[in-house]
Amino acid sequence: MRISTFLLLFIAAWSQAQVNLSSAQLDFGDVYTTADKELAVNVTNTTSNTLEIDKVKVFHTDFSYSVPSATLAAGATKKVRVTFKPKHNLAYNSELIFVLSDGSEHRIDLVGNGRFEDSYYNATFNKSHEDLKSALKSIISAGYTNLGYSGARDKMYSDIDNVDGKVTCVYTGRVATFNTRSGANSNNFNCEHTWPQSLFNKSEPERADIHHLFPTDNPANGRRGSYPFGIVSSANWSEGGSKLGGGLFEPRDEQKGATARAMMYFALRYQDYSNFIDGQEAVLKQWHIDHGPSARDVQRNNKIYTYQKNRNPFVDHPEFIERINKIGSTDVKPTIKQAETTQTAVNFKSVAPADKRDIYIVNTGNVDWTGASNATNSSGRINIISTDASAAAGEAIKITVGFTETAEGTYTDNLTLNLSSQAGKIIIIPVTYTIGLVDVENVVVKRIKSHYSPLRQHLSFNDMPEDVENIEIYTSGGKQILLDEIYSSFTDIPFRGHGQGVYFVVIKTKTEVFTSRFLVY
Repeated sequence: MRISTFLLLFIAAWSQAQVNLSSAQLDFGDVYTTADKELAVNVTNTTSNTLEIDKVKVFHTDFSYSVPSATLAAGATKKVRVTFKPKHNLAYNSELIFVLSDGSEHRIDLVGNGRFEDSYYNATFNKSHEDLKSALKSIISAGYTNLGYSGARDKMYSDIDNVDGKVTCVYTGRVATFNTRSGANSNNFNCEHTWPQSLFNKSEPERADIHHLFPTDNPANGRRGSYPFGIVSSANWSEGGSKLGGGLFEPRDEQKGATARAMMYFALRYQDYSNFIDGQEAVLKQWHIDHGPSARDVQRNNKIYTYQKNRNPFVDHPEFIERINKIGSTDVKPTIKQAETTQTAVNFKSVAPADKRDIYIVNTGNVDWTGASNATNSSGRINIISTDASAAAGEAIKITVGFTETAEGTYTDNLTLNLSSQAGKIIIIPVTYTIGLVDVENVVVKRIKSHYSPLRQHLSFNDMPEDVENIEIYTSGGKQILLDEIYSSFTDIPFRGHGQGVYFVVIKTKTEVFTSRFLVY
């Protein structure tokens, strides 16, 4: 008959659903953040049964995967392809874990380095928070050329902010034609200090640093004054999209991102005079994210570099802000304690008592784990064979479990790993397995009778099919019996030297499975 429900078959014929990996690790080496790289692992089904890859999980968004087909025929090999497209110039360490149709988990370690193509920021590799701020400050301060306030404005009006002879007010959008300081005065334009001069007493080089200077309409510049930036909900002045109200100045959308990056640059390059950026930092970061560098912003940064010999890092690499929590004050690297599982509940389906299976817990925080080898079970129906004692950030702890029940049935136990000190949580994973029952889809299964002769110590069968390809015999504990001799007809099998007890037989043809059991007494 054709079935799709649980069958009373001996489990060992189906339980060893295992695969071989051509490599347990993919090392991508150095990959530019402007590129990507693909590597693959060959996954080979070493069993005589078809397997399915039920689930694949990667634990970092800068890695992605593809599997051409989830089905692994017996003996077949599939490639699990992984692409590394780094966003940051960091050392990456992550995991890919895939789950087979028998619930078993298999791990591929993923490592690689994101690198910037431009060498200007080499010193920032793998740095974050205060270390990154310090590296950036050194980079943008080294070799700096101070043009002086007059020289800075000359370059702005004649080149940096001059497009085809025209200069645009960054706050109102008003356009005037000029290319000198005198032309700016005659067109009612002046120079906006995004970080107000009054807060740093017009000192240089701050006063002349073009990275925070912009051409503005005189009245708009006066309206802004020394007000902090923010969202204006009720305006008492507005023009061209910029607004003033409630003690805050809000630039028009076209300028929001540039204003934010100018403010972040200034605090990083110099200092947070009068703690001016502190109350604005959240909104400035949001503007920076929402209004990323435009082609004009990039061009302006490049032109400033030709004169000042330094760059605004937030224009070149907007993602730097993701590695900095506090621009103005000391940015202490936070301690992140995190753990993730691939499956919240594990069902190993059909197993033999002698089987072993692995479960992985991934350290997705930034703190290395030590002393984590404290996995326990709740009811004794699984056996904790081993647990890794430590896992660096990005690595995984492997817990290997066995199965204590031998009688036919389905059993559940809770695997508990106390990671309170390492990840701030206790992880509990329900583990289910089945002994002596197999979930076989669309397989023709028939029972035949077997007879054991204690005198001849031979095993014979009634109605043995003609196209038998394989016969397997197992003990009730799941151990396969190695048969020294089988007659070509498969109807009369020597079975000498085996102890008393119940034995199970699985007979396979190309299209059918036959089961039987016999008693040795």
